[in-house]
Amino acid sequence: MNAAEVDRRSCDYCGLPAPRSWFAAPDARADEPVYCCYGCRFAAEVAGQKGERGEWNRVLARLGAAIFLTLNVVMFTMALWSQDLYEYEGAAGGDSPLAVSLDGLFRYLSLLLSLPVLWLLGEPLARGAWQSLRSGVPSTDPLLVFGVAASYVYSAVSTFRGQGQVYFEVGCVVLVMTTLGRWLEATGKLRATEALDALEKLLPSEARVLGEQGERRVSLDDLRPGDRMRVLAGERFAADGRIVRGRAAVDEQIFTGESRPAVKEPSDAVLSGTLDLDGELLVEVTAAASAGALKRLVAAVHEARQTKGAYGRLADRLSHYFLPVVAAIALASGAAHAFTRGFEPGVLAGLAVVLIACPCALGLATPLAVWTAIGRAAGCQVLFKHGEALERLAGIRTVAFDKTGTLTTGASRVASFATDESTPRDEILHTAAALAATSTHNFSAAIAEFVGPSAETHSVPVGNVVRGVHRTDNWGSNSLHAERHRGRALQELHETRTLPGRGLVAGAPESESAVYLGSPRLMREAGLVVGDALQRSLSELEHDGRSVVCAGWGGCVRGVFGFEEALRPEAKEALDACKNLDLGVAVLSGDAAARVERMGQQLGLPIAGELLPEDKVAAIRRIRSEQGRVAMVGDGINDAPVLAAADVGIAMGCGADVSRQAADVCLLGDDLRRVAWSVGLSRATVSTIRQNLVWAFSYNVLGIALAASGRLNPVWAAAAMVVSSLLVIGNSLRLSTWNS
Repeated sequence: MNAAEVDRRSCDYCGLPAPRSWFAAPDARADEPVYCCYGCRFAAEVAGQKGERGEWNRVLARLGAAIFLTLNVVMFTMALWSQDLYEYEGAAGGDSPLAVSLDGLFRYLSLLLSLPVLWLLGEPLARGAWQSLRSGVPSTDPLLVFGVAASYVYSAVSTFRGQGQVYFEVGCVVLVMTTLGRWLEATGKLRATEALDALEKLLPSEARVLGEQGERRVSLDDLRPGDRMRVLAGERFAADGRIVRGRAAVDEQIFTGESRPAVKEPSDAVLSGTLDLDGELLVEVTAAASAGALKRLVAAVHEARQTKGAYGRLADRLSHYFLPVVAAIALASGAAHAFTRGFEPGVLAGLAVVLIACPCALGLATPLAVWTAIGRAAGCQVLFKHGEALERLAGIRTVAFDKTGTLTTGASRVASFATDESTPRDEILHTAAALAATSTHNFSAAIAEFVGPSAETHSVPVGNVVRGVHRTDNWGSNSLHAERHRGRALQELHETRTLPGRGLVAGAPESESAVYLGSPRLMREAGLVVGDALQRSLSELEHDGRSVVCAGWGGCVRGVFGFEEALRPEAKEALDACKNLDLGVAVLSGDAAARVERMGQQLGLPIAGELLPEDKVAAIRRIRSEQGRVAMVGDGINDAPVLAAADVGIAMGCGADVSRQAADVCLLGDDLRRVAWSVGLSRATVSTIRQNLVWAFSYNVLGIALAASGRLNPVWAAAAMVVSSLLVIGNSLRLSTWNS
């Protein structure tokens, strides 16, 4: 572990970033546990295990014992200070033998009962203070230890002397409140990591591996690429792999957000952490468990939490100067009151300043909100690459969408079908589907889907033009249709060849028996004649900017398929959601102007077409200059330049690849509605950060001023510190259940 890695270590209890050292060498912390605060140290040491909620009763037992003893100390101290408790004159410190005896008894009882509190809660605080001094991490713990020790020592001396005030209750209450507040902060931080912890727990601890000696169970660390693991129904995949044998429905919702399972067959890829629902599978491991999709997702979220945005850097700068300033004010106010009013008021004033100052509230104001929001987003298939992306997204004014693969599915569908006047429509469809079944091209798949098991059932004739789209809700049925057509193709068509960029031909080219399926250019090259009716259809399709595939044989073009891109079902809803957030919406596309104009009419907004990658970058810069910050949404593969040029780049469909370099935000699935959802979450997060900072700053300024004036008892200061931290924690943790 190098120095930079050590200096970026995370808390061994809550897993969040630990403070950086001011002066200590990084290797001074390399061989010992690191905690981000005293609360995490206390919770970890008492619980014995980090984050195990079942052990927290031990923490509560220790705190409970200290609180019980503290209440007794407070009761005896009140008796010492009360002038009305006794029925005789001179009770509280008078010359009465009973008064003197009771006074001494209550002093010694307070001393006796406060010592266990000092051991239970003071010893961890002292150890934390010493550790912060050794490691160079700034903390108010040393000042708290000094103040508590001063109150205890002064009170003990007063007890042994039999005169002077005692402040055992101050020391006890300060320790209880400080420990309770810090422990609540630690649990708040732990809650901020719950979404990520839930993801990590999706991986099984072992995998069934098949080898020469049969099946054996191995730990994830021993799983290697090339191993073959057996996965039963109801089990999660331990590593990324490729199916060798079997067929099953797989729940991939953690990556895609899709509640509908995906059917997986041999040669299909599966991702670690996804769930095998209903079949036994033999899977060849393609990546070690530590390098699987789920581990990469978790690692990316961890990395995002280590980076800080503008608000985080502002809080760091304030915290950097906060502790020295508080220490100086505490020492100055303590010395001033000691000089003018005596040693006791001086100690109490200095201690009150240290207690009312709440660096935790200031330090947690930004990171706890960001950590919670990043965890919430990861659980909803949105990955923020760093905290600054979350903050920047809140300030965008316009969202620009790529068209192909973003607003559309990337697949085509048959929007129209026209036939000549002499050939039966079923014959054209049957022949085209048989030839298309020999290809994996996007248009071939669309033709197979359009034809389906029966062209009569799934298309409606309008003259000699058929318009419609076959849709199916049965998993795998399209592949069955393709197999049927493929069988016909093998029987009826022969010598099928692919002509790159043009289409398919079955039989010897230029022979009378040759069958063609492809572009109008291929038809012209083959010398096929286009009839008047089909020529009108072709002209209309080309005018509309639609893609065209022709089917022909025997010297004539027999049918024409017109294609259009299929809009994502949620595209219109997603765009409307962006508009509801008062965001400008733009669509950038490289497609022909006629094609994008038609889609613009469907969506109700203008679309810029015929844009090269550099034109898209220029468009982003123009939008930024006219409307302010802009986010770009693309598929993350072909849109890298424009994603990088935007203030926030949002890549879609990152499921198995959570490390798209050009994107600031990755949508693990293809749900466009997550764009507006992410903007809403980022705005809520920034609003929460601002509220936290305003509260923490105002509270500290007013509280420190009041404490320095000597008007605030340390007991009330400690209570106010707890309330301040709880307000910041509670406000931030609301984001863990945020939903638009």
